Amino acid sequence: MTLALSLALALVLSVVSTPLAQQRARARELGIAPGLLPAGPLNAITDVAGVAVGQTTVREGDSVRTGVTAIVPHGGDVFRERVPAAIHVGNGYGELVGVSQVAVAAALGV
Repeated sequence: MTLALSLALALVLSVVSTPLAQQRARARELGIAPGLLPAGPLNAITDVAGVAVGQTTVREGDSVRTGVTAIVPHGGDVFRERVPAAIHVGNGYGELVGVSQVAVAAALGV
């Protein structure tokens, strides 16, 4: 390989291997703060008192990669103390449980 080709290949590999997140600033770093309240210490949904999040991923062989995330909005009875809810489908794939209940009642636990 020639020196010029080796340098070009090294340059391409260094650009391709750099994660996009390291190249672009986050919204808050640019002075854009969404919402009305400041972010919590972890900038996460679990910063909200009483909110619990659970997640699991299933991996089987080379072809199965799936998972589920559950968000419990408070420590009380979510069936008697309903919480306003909405659903937004970001990519159009996957199956959602509870879509019809949210669509009809606009609340969890119906």
